[in-house]
Amino acid sequence: MREIYDASLVYVAALGLGTAILNAWAVRLPYQADDLDWGWGGGLAATAFGCWAFAVLVTGGASGAALAMIVSMPLVLALKLAFPRLTFTGTLEMALTPLTWVVGSLWTYALVAESGASESVLALVIAASLFSAGGISLNFVEKLARQAMLTHGTWRRPTAPFPAPIAEFPPERRGARPKVSIQVPAYAEPPAMLNAVLDRLARLDYPDYEVLVCDNNTADEALWRPVERHCAMLNRQIGAERFRFFHVAPLAGAKAGALNWLLDHMAADADLIAVIDADYEAEPDFLARLTGFFDDPAIGYVQTPHDYREHAESAYLSACYWEYMPSNKIEMPGISEYGAAFTIGTMCLIRTTALRAAGDWAEWCLTEDSEVSVRLREVGYHGLYLRDTFGRGLIPETFDDYKKQRFRWTAGPVQQLRRHWRLYRPRALGGSRNMDSWNKLLEVMRGIAPIVQVANVAIGLVTAVALMLTIARGAVPPIDLPDVAWLVLAMGLAASLVRRWQRYRLSGCTKIGAMARGELARLSLTYVQMVAGLAGLSSRPLAWRRTPKFAQAARGLAAFRATLPETFIGIGMLAMAIVPLALVGRIGGDIAAMLAIGAVASSGRFLAAPVMAWLSERRLAGETAAPSTLPAEA
Repeated sequence: MREIYDASLVYVAALGLGTAILNAWAVRLPYQADDLDWGWGGGLAATAFGCWAFAVLVTGGASGAALAMIVSMPLVLALKLAFPRLTFTGTLEMALTPLTWVVGSLWTYALVAESGASESVLALVIAASLFSAGGISLNFVEKLARQAMLTHGTWRRPTAPFPAPIAEFPPERRGARPKVSIQVPAYAEPPAMLNAVLDRLARLDYPDYEVLVCDNNTADEALWRPVERHCAMLNRQIGAERFRFFHVAPLAGAKAGALNWLLDHMAADADLIAVIDADYEAEPDFLARLTGFFDDPAIGYVQTPHDYREHAESAYLSACYWEYMPSNKIEMPGISEYGAAFTIGTMCLIRTTALRAAGDWAEWCLTEDSEVSVRLREVGYHGLYLRDTFGRGLIPETFDDYKKQRFRWTAGPVQQLRRHWRLYRPRALGGSRNMDSWNKLLEVMRGIAPIVQVANVAIGLVTAVALMLTIARGAVPPIDLPDVAWLVLAMGLAASLVRRWQRYRLSGCTKIGAMARGELARLSLTYVQMVAGLAGLSSRPLAWRRTPKFAQAARGLAAFRATLPETFIGIGMLAMAIVPLALVGRIGGDIAAMLAIGAVASSGRFLAAPVMAWLSERRLAGETAAPSTLPAEA
């Protein structure tokens, strides 16, 4: 029986790798899926036959490969009928999730049964498979939205800003644009940096806007006085009172508190609010190409991506940059397409009346930016996320600050879920009547993501230990993995690498080395995301820790203190890899190898953190040694 499923498993692996390659060829530009010219019938037949032939060539199991084909083809057709906007390769990609679960569950059961396991162990395998079905279903739905850039051929929501700057608008429309209150919260910022941000705002190609700067709680007068003077100088140059500076102390609520304070001091006739962080230099057409969306009274907010400058010459900063970009350029547009776009704190526009109706900014939440979008949707407004860059900020200079930033971004959505979970219930159970099912599900998935990450690590560890003990004690005979299992794992790894490569390429990354550094940065955040997820579950207020913008100095070994937890966990996992190898005589070579490889791979997720800290320190040490060419602060 297991030999039949060997062929089925290889069929699925071939389908996965082939789909990844075909999809990378078909989707080479954002929003432009160049679907295959074979036609659906020809494409499906060629794909099915190719995977069947490969499986038969490798395993000789024609019937097993045919079984997988019989299961997969109706599934692909059903998905195309259910989701007609999927491309051919996108439909194959989505079909892989349930298909892998079905075939993988059958193969695992057959393998364990073949080893002579008891009925209780087989019952446990079945229970584990059924338990995983819920997670697989949620993963499928979230993947449909987050991977829309890779799987969808048509888009219902806007994907690009208005093309014409304000100077090219027809004369009758130039004076009809809504007034915008640009609000810049600041705390202990380098004056030269903040003044450069204001200089860019002074050059916006838009007829009617004000700029409000709220410096809250900065104790050092030498930091905020130059900004106050600079605002006055810009007003003299413009010949109007466009820039207003406020130093407010004491003021509670961190960034949200500053924004709430500005709501009471903004122009009464400002229809829109733009939020810009104190390090973000805006493009001249930021307002001109976005305010037109608010002609639709249902639009409550428009968000553009986080983007960054001054990173290309640094291995550390470029690693951080390319870790940021796939989410900003690939996943968030997909979430927007499914109606769940959220604001992310800077380079966004919000309708003033909508923000008032939603109850202003939440001072209790670490992610006051994305939290407000939940309430905006709850009161009946919609939002958009566009992948076009309209401003660039600065990346945290130290790995410790990078981790603090990610702590906020991870714990905040968990706080949101704790506060708003009632909104996400079905309408029949008292949930929001203005948020649809996609809104609710995607918000829940975003909130539980770090908790799932913790659970996966715990389940993986418990499963590995239980498997070793069960086999070592003789409850289950040693299991010899067939050769096709290793082939399937290798093909799965290859498919994963192709998909990663495609995501980076669509994000603008073209160099393999830069992609590798982006992956290093992504892995290095594993621990802080897990900790932040658990912290977000607490009812205690969490401190809002800002990202410093002043140039940092190298700290030597002290910089690695922030990565001690990751280092110890990583070394511990490496040590755990020795255990199955020491028990190879009792648990079998294949299981020992599989567990050892898993432990080493898991350790890499944690040991990436001290590597990132080293890259940061290397950069800072180089800058410290070189003579400074930066102008002094004003």
